[in-house]
Amino acid sequence: MDSNPSVEELTDYTWVESAVEMISHILNGYLTAAFVITGVVLNLFSIFIFLRCERTGTPAIQYYLVTLTMWQTALLCNAFLLYSLPNLLYGKLISTGSYVHIYPYVYTFANTTHTGSVWIVLTLTIDRYLALCQPLKHRAIGKRSRVKRLMLVVSLLACLFSLPRFFEVHAVEMCQVVKAPNVTTTMAPTTATITADLNATRDDTQYICYPAIDRTALFDDRLYWSVYHIVLAMMFVTLCPCLLLCALTARISIELRNAVAQRRQLCPPNLDIDRRCKAKATVYSRKEHKANIMLVLVIAKFLISDILPTVADLLEHIVGKEEFMSSSMASLFVDISNFLLVLNCSSNFWVFIIWGKRFRKSVKNFLVSTSCGAALYKMTHFGSETDVTSVLIPTVSPLGAPFDTKRSQRTHLAVSSKCTEIRTYASTANTVRNGSSNCWDYEKNAMLQQLEHQRLLSS
Repeated sequence: MDSNPSVEELTDYTWVESAVEMISHILNGYLTAAFVITGVVLNLFSIFIFLRCERTGTPAIQYYLVTLTMWQTALLCNAFLLYSLPNLLYGKLISTGSYVHIYPYVYTFANTTHTGSVWIVLTLTIDRYLALCQPLKHRAIGKRSRVKRLMLVVSLLACLFSLPRFFEVHAVEMCQVVKAPNVTTTMAPTTATITADLNATRDDTQYICYPAIDRTALFDDRLYWSVYHIVLAMMFVTLCPCLLLCALTARISIELRNAVAQRRQLCPPNLDIDRRCKAKATVYSRKEHKANIMLVLVIAKFLISDILPTVADLLEHIVGKEEFMSSSMASLFVDISNFLLVLNCSSNFWVFIIWGKRFRKSVKNFLVSTSCGAALYKMTHFGSETDVTSVLIPTVSPLGAPFDTKRSQRTHLAVSSKCTEIRTYASTANTVRNGSSNCWDYEKNAMLQQLEHQRLLSS
């Protein structure tokens, strides 16, 4: 039998390669660039909100979020330089040309940012596990000063761990010997530049040299590859952190569910005691529960995006790096995993704004403090219940007939859900009631004020 591929098989293979190349170009080029730009802007805005608008009473957990956002912003910038910009400029990932001179630095810093992000998420997960499962121990070690030092130490260790990556690739001079107009031969890459004396050896011989990216001898060393890329990387970056994150996230989810169940048992909904204290406790527990859910979502989102790079590293170790990188489907798998990392790093703002009530309030206050934001806020909230609006209350005379609307219909301020104080109309008592931060008794106070106002007018 003839083992050579048929024309149909070659056509199908060419079509598959073209489709894979087009998908890779879209992922690495346009989609990555779009998410990098939006992600960097939103991450910087999130860092600004955390650092400037939360200076008073800043919880320790925000230092984790600020450090994680910084690392992920740096990862987005490196992804743009390593994948997106070459695709936008040249239509594909390139290994030759003047652009490759930045590859050693970008390659090293990309691995550093990924390692730092993994370790920060891991420390955040351990912190949440201790806060829910061992609160006494967490209270002793979860102070803000210790969290600051911990974030600094973890970031420095991530830089030191990724430092050998800088010596794995380097830019070399690739030279081609042109003997005839249509005949070329390629020489092996060398680090020395071909001089003009070699060009003059023969009249019909020309040397064309250009920079190219190449692996160093350290990268090809079997001992280094086995120890650093397989053992250490799987223990501290890919496999073991991924498994530990899965276990801790599952444990945290179980503890959150148990906490909700215990709270319902201790405070059943039909128990009619001290409703004000019950309302305050319910609101506080609800805020704490939502904050924990927000952190769990950040961890789970990172875990989902980090699974594919872990699987890609495992397949590369099992199959071999040469065979793995020669496959077009493997290259597409790597591109998808890289895009998921970009998507994860650019979407934290939306988790903060949806699930973080404190963060959402800070963003709202900052936007309202600007002239454009204040004008937009007034336009979108005109006449709504959440603003201070004018309410017209018609009063009725003792005989049942309404008074003159010009004199009897008075306008007073109805306090919104953000009410900070509620003033009564009792001129004799002249008291001031301070509404609670949750405004749980707003409706009752409003009804009492209306009845008291009508009683004073009728008397």
